[in-house]
Amino acid sequence: MASFSHAELPLFERFNEVASDDALFNEVMSGEAPAELPDDDAFMVAHQMLRDAPYGNRPYYELTYVMEGHVVACVGSQEVHLLTDSLFFAAPDCAHGFEAVDPSAIVVVLCLRPALFSSGVFAEFLAQDTPTARAMRGEESHGYLVFSDTFGRILYRSFRTLLKEYAHAGHTASFSVKARVLLLLAQLAEIDTYSFYGLDQHMMEIVAYLGEHCATASVASLAQRFGYSETYFSQLVRRRCGVRARELIVAARLRKARELLLSTDLAAHDVAAAVGYESYSHFNRIFKQVYHITPAAYRAFAAREVAR
Repeated sequence: MASFSHAELPLFERFNEVASDDALFNEVMSGEAPAELPDDDAFMVAHQMLRDAPYGNRPYYELTYVMEGHVVACVGSQEVHLLTDSLFFAAPDCAHGFEAVDPSAIVVVLCLRPALFSSGVFAEFLAQDTPTARAMRGEESHGYLVFSDTFGRILYRSFRTLLKEYAHAGHTASFSVKARVLLLLAQLAEIDTYSFYGLDQHMMEIVAYLGEHCATASVASLAQRFGYSETYFSQLVRRRCGVRARELIVAARLRKARELLLSTDLAAHDVAAAVGYESYSHFNRIFKQVYHITPAAYRAFAAREVAR
């Protein structure tokens, strides 16, 4: 679960004039009736995934961020599992749809028309030698990228801010909204946790197992559990998840730690032990390094947000 996601649900509710518009969401996800879509070069829609999204091409670049929950992107015969803090980027020529597998899932869809990249700084971004720019230019065969914000540090804050700015601008692509979009694109250019494939069902099984056994898991034990050499297992994780195997383990431990901090009264040092850290100072240092806040402060901050 992303940082403070429950505390941010009122943001989703304030955005409900867009989020609850099933007709608009279907138009955005199908792209079959562009005349009904906003005229802006950039527009957004947030939605709770209670039903499948239509399969097909869209007349724009689509960035679908999973703010919470689990969604499956269908691209041809492939199923790409998207978990909380995942971003699915698709070019206009990439036919795809989304399968609703988790009714609590919330997605935010950012649509960028090709005309936006015809001049100025957006054209400069398109000319860069980055995975996103190459995919936008049609130089990547899959037509899509999956970004994994493993520690939930960047994408959640960026989309939360972008949503707020978009709502404040009356759901139009104001200068400030476009500036936020450009900042998001710049951040994607610097994120190296991306995959041209994404999570398949087998990798989902590995991730689920890791979530249940993160306290004792190691690269060696996971590789042995699933019948791989350590080298091949590490390559598989990098290919599918976009991160190193050890980073995947650390992320699972910190995700479990955040869950325990919010849902139990365990002392912080007991939380550290429960997720596999013998040294509380080591746990505290890693937690603060990733989230820029100590475990105790995280718990206190989240409690204040929920109480509002």
